[in-house]
Amino acid sequence: MKLPFLLAAFVLAQTTAPAPAGPSVLANGDFEQADPANPSKPAHWDLSDGTAVAWTSAPDPAHGKAIRMETDLSEKTVVASNAKAGLTQWVFPQPAASPIGETYGLSLYSEAFPVQPGKVYTVTFDYRCEKGTAGKLWLRGYALVNGQEKRVYEGNVDCGGNADWKTYTGVFHPTAHTPGVTRLKIMLYAYYPDGVAWFDNIKLTTSDETDNDP
Repeated sequence: MKLPFLLAAFVLAQTTAPAPAGPSVLANGDFEQADPANPSKPAHWDLSDGTAVAWTSAPDPAHGKAIRMETDLSEKTVVASNAKAGLTQWVFPQPAASPIGETYGLSLYSEAFPVQPGKVYTVTFDYRCEKGTAGKLWLRGYALVNGQEKRVYEGNVDCGGNADWKTYTGVFHPTAHTPGVTRLKIMLYAYYPDGVAWFDNIKLTTSDETDNDP
């Protein structure tokens, strides 16, 4: 299995500690709100192709709208679907007939939002999958480096293997060792084994750093 390049630096361990109370700093993490300018996509999230990565009704009514990723589709199918949707940021050279979950995987980004320096970020989210498909939720931080915005921080939470919805939790310290971070994004990612994955109910809250924090 060939996996995409992933930034190794600044990956922090996740925890199962409960999320602190408070409003989410991530807009539309439950995917119920459509973008007023483009009703085909969720507000505050990137546009997806609608086939490999789709904003659609969840398998159960209780979850309303959610994000579905089908990693059993071939690279060729995904490239064609992205082109049809006008998505040009993801270019797969010489796309293969094999499932995209075995190579690049599938992803969806939130819009960027400002970091709160010195804060601990706790994320909770729901995930379910078919055929044991594994996923990750990434928190990525960006800073100006030589006049250009670069990704300088990331941490992730592993998820997957569960046919029913399961809630996952992760804790991040984006400015503890990378104080230059100015903006954050959430990235949802699913890959292997090839199958269908779902993300929903993403909540990102903040709390103060303490002497006990890693």
